[in-house]
Amino acid sequence: MMNGIHLRLHGFHWVIFLCVLLICIIGILFITSASYRYVDQGDWTYSDKPAKQVIWLLIGLVGLLVMLLIKYTHFMRLSYPAYLVGLAALMVLLLFGPRINNSKRWFMIGPMRLQPSEFMKIALILCLARYLMYRENYRQLKGLVGPFLLTLAPMLLIVNQPDLGTALVFLPLFFALLYVAGARLKHLFAIMAMGLASLPVLYFTVFTRYQQERLIAFLNPEAHLSRGGYQVLQALYAIGSGGVLGHGWRQGLQNLLGFIPYDDNDFIFAVLAEEWGLLGGLFLLTLYFIVIILGLGIAAQTREPYGRLVAVGVVVLFSVQVLINIGMTVHLMPVTGLTLPFVSYGGSSLLRCFIALGLLMNVGMHRELVLADEDFK
Repeated sequence: MMNGIHLRLHGFHWVIFLCVLLICIIGILFITSASYRYVDQGDWTYSDKPAKQVIWLLIGLVGLLVMLLIKYTHFMRLSYPAYLVGLAALMVLLLFGPRINNSKRWFMIGPMRLQPSEFMKIALILCLARYLMYRENYRQLKGLVGPFLLTLAPMLLIVNQPDLGTALVFLPLFFALLYVAGARLKHLFAIMAMGLASLPVLYFTVFTRYQQERLIAFLNPEAHLSRGGYQVLQALYAIGSGGVLGHGWRQGLQNLLGFIPYDDNDFIFAVLAEEWGLLGGLFLLTLYFIVIILGLGIAAQTREPYGRLVAVGVVVLFSVQVLINIGMTVHLMPVTGLTLPFVSYGGSSLLRCFIALGLLMNVGMHRELVLADEDFK
C-alpha cells in the first residue's frame, strides 16, 4: 500500500506545495486577527472562523491527495459530464436555492455552505481543455463560437445570482486557453473589442443596480461612500497606516475596530498590509509568484495538449484571482467580491483551490509521451 502511494507520488512538487501551505498558514493567521473585535472598556469578541478554516484546510489537503492519486488523463473522460453537472447545479441554485445576502450563491448542507460557481471554474477548465486539445477549427473566427458558448453559459447563470466578479473570471480562462491552443490573436482581439463595445449596453441591461453602484464608486469613492466607496477607502486607510513594517499581528486599529469590511474574506489583504506592512505584502506576493512561475514551468514542459491546457487554466485562475483581489483592495480595480486564493475565509474557495492545485501538480507528475513533431498536433 505505502509503496503504491510512493510510486504514485513520484515527482511530487514539494516547492509548490510548501509555498501553498505557507500561504494557507498566513491566511489562518489573518483570519484569526480579523476574528477579534474590540467592543468597549477592554472587552473583546471572537468568532470561530479560524477553527472552521483549519477544518476546511484539512478537507482541502484530502482533496489534493485524491487528485494526485488519479492520473490526470482519467479526468479527460469526465470533462464534459463535470461541466454539465456544474451547469445543472447553477440552474438548480438559481431556481430553488436559498437567498442569502440578497443573492443565490450557496447550497446549505447542514451548517456548511457550498458555492457551485467555485467548482464551475475547474469544470470549465477541464471542458475547454477537452474541447480544444486536437481541434483546428478554432483557428478560424467561426470556430470560436463553440468555446465561447461553453464559457458564456455558466457566466450568465452566475451573473444572475448575482455575482459579477466570479463570472468575469471565466473570460481570462477563455482567452488564455484559446491562445495556448493556437487561436489567432487577431480573432481574440476582435472578440475583446466587441466585448468592450458592448459594455454600455450590458451596464444598463445586465448589471444590477448594486453592480452599477460599485462601478460608480470605483471612479470616485469619496463621493459615493454608501455605494461601495466606504469599503475601498477603509482598505486604503489600513494599507497606508501599515507603512513598511506594519503594526504587528492583531495590532491594526482599522481591523480591530471593525472598520475594514469583509476583512476575513474579500479585503483580507488590507488586514495583512496594516499589520505586516509593505514587507509582509511583498512576502505573500513572492509566494504567489513562485507558485505561478513553477506552474507555468509545468505547463511549458508538458507537450500533451490536454495536460498543458489544464495546467495553463489552473495557473491563469490563480493569477487572475490574486490580481483582481489585491487590485480592488488597493483601488486599481472595482470591488468585485473575489477571494484571495488560499488566504480568504471560505470553505468552497479553499477546497476549489486545492482541487485545482492537485490538477496542476498531477500534470507535472505524469509526463505523457507525445510522438507528434509539434504541440497540439
